[in-house]
Amino acid sequence: MKLKPIHTIAVLVTLMLCSAWASYRSYDHTRKAIISDMNQALAQTLAEKQEGWITPDTIRDYRNHLKVAALRECSFVYYAMDDTERGICSRKMQWQRHGKALAFQGYVNCSMATVFALSDQRASGMLSLLAILWAVGSILYFRRQHVDGIVVGSLVLSDADNKFYDVNHKAVKFTPMQEQLMRMFFASETHCLSKQEICEALWPKKPDASETLYTLIRRLKPITETQANLEIVTERGKDYQLRVKG
Repeated sequence: MKLKPIHTIAVLVTLMLCSAWASYRSYDHTRKAIISDMNQALAQTLAEKQEGWITPDTIRDYRNHLKVAALRECSFVYYAMDDTERGICSRKMQWQRHGKALAFQGYVNCSMATVFALSDQRASGMLSLLAILWAVGSILYFRRQHVDGIVVGSLVLSDADNKFYDVNHKAVKFTPMQEQLMRMFFASETHCLSKQEICEALWPKKPDASETLYTLIRRLKPITETQANLEIVTERGKDYQLRVKG
């Protein structure tokens, strides 16, 4: 099966989308894990807390309860805000002692880049690497497939060495007479030749070469059909045309 550009683009886009999806999933999972860690750290801190105000010891205890070490330097505890949520924060938790009730919340001052750095991006990285390898491989593939010359169907008459090749750059073997006839077909803009034109070019000294031409065409057809997806058809019993099969 011949690989088409649209197929390579579709695979490349799929790999890139999968990489982006895997990256986002990992980022989202890490963000939720951070919030979960903040929730448990705040719960432990409030369970140990005896007074209602926030002290350096409160923040220190909260940070010590965090399991994600990278968050300890940029996390703090404050009274729960009623305004719009900013950044990453824990859920609001109630503290009650001595008839007093206060709501606290844990906050972390980190950017998306920090969360991304903490996330596991191995799956995304592998998919990105596959996308790059696929792109490079596709470029090399189509460069190899490209041949300068006249192309009819899956047959190429190369400009470099004036020989016939299939799409895989494999030489197609013709007899000298078959090759001469194929060159005539390729030289014609319509790839159509008259019976008289062929006979005069190939057998100029033969009065009637009809039977010889018939034999030549009969033996040439299987080669063009199997190796080049081309067929030679007779029009009105006088003209012969080389065209794509099917």
